[in-house]
Amino acid sequence: GGMGGNFGFDYSRPTTTNNAVGPSNNDDTTVSLEEFLEWAETTTPMMSALPTFIFVLFAFFSPALSGDGKEPRFPHGVTPLWIPSLTIDQPIHSKFTSPTSSFFPAPSSSSFDLFALCCTSLTLASGRWHRLFSSDANGLSCNRLMHSLLGYGGPTIILIRSKDLSGKGECGSGVFGVYTFSPWSQESSGFYGNSDSFLFRLGPDPMAVYRPNGGGDSGGMDAFGANNTTSNEESETRNYMYFNPEARSKGYDGLAHGIGFGGTSDSPRLFIDEVLDGCRAASEDLTYDKGPLLSGLKESNSSTMSHFEVEAIEAWGVGTQQVVNKSLLARDGEREDAQKRIRQAMKGAKGAFLEDMQSGLMGNKNFQHRDQMRGRNGGCDMDEVEE
Repeated sequence: GGMGGNFGFDYSRPTTTNNAVGPSNNDDTTVSLEEFLEWAETTTPMMSALPTFIFVLFAFFSPALSGDGKEPRFPHGVTPLWIPSLTIDQPIHSKFTSPTSSFFPAPSSSSFDLFALCCTSLTLASGRWHRLFSSDANGLSCNRLMHSLLGYGGPTIILIRSKDLSGKGECGSGVFGVYTFSPWSQESSGFYGNSDSFLFRLGPDPMAVYRPNGGGDSGGMDAFGANNTTSNEESETRNYMYFNPEARSKGYDGLAHGIGFGGTSDSPRLFIDEVLDGCRAASEDLTYDKGPLLSGLKESNSSTMSHFEVEAIEAWGVGTQQVVNKSLLARDGEREDAQKRIRQAMKGAKGAFLEDMQSGLMGNKNFQHRDQMRGRNGGCDMDEVEE
């Protein structure tokens, strides 16, 4: 009791049978030990290491950083795993306060949803989540979300809460999202990234994690900085992440404009539309495992493309302190480069304008009507006005 958040997994004691691997009894709420271990291995691999899990049960619900800013020490042989510190950009001289999150109740160290997500990946349980975007703080805008992500050089997690529109047919609701290890390095009409990524449903239906189904590259999880990223693979089994703003092609490419994961470039499986009008989520594609992202869908609609309306969305940079700091610097560098390109373009346009003026081209075009008026019938002088 006392834990924040909504965690949808109920565990019952395993049944005892004479078989080495016996089925659970007829009670649908009972989970056998074998079923639990299989679920843990695929959905929450950080729980499958028993020493870590036991240690976490006693020590997890405490901040990752102590008052002196030092990371906690773990016993020998125990995989480092702790509740992350939630941080935001702060003015240099301001007093640090934990950021408000619409997904994790304060204090974040008591959020069972946060605990559940950290059990899915070592990167998510490596000490720090830094808020890149919050619809509560930055406004409900996909353009601002895309701006906050572009150039970020490390792993991220995006959480979405959709509005409850259960009375509108196939519209689903709930909390769901996506984790990606690869940097948001570019705008592109194609997919990029690697297999260290997954989609997830957090609630209110039971938690589910949909990992790449094995048809893509080997990728690799490395929470401590190594990045094995593939780019623009023309295969629907490797369509991990997609970042295509309308401004990139002026809208003429005929593709989906926004952020997507899985599926295809004209119909991603999970898609955040640039104007938030056409957000949708499907239950299957060729890249990630099959299963519904939205909660409350009827069984007959579970395999269809379902639309949703965004109520809240947050993006966090995740990993160790070093990884997050390095990734933020990469984003800062990308933004500085973008500003340089804009200044160079403006300088080039200004130079072309001045060159046209000096050559007389602009004057010939802009003041041609004055030349036509001068001397018409020998009687009109535009430059002299009689008093």
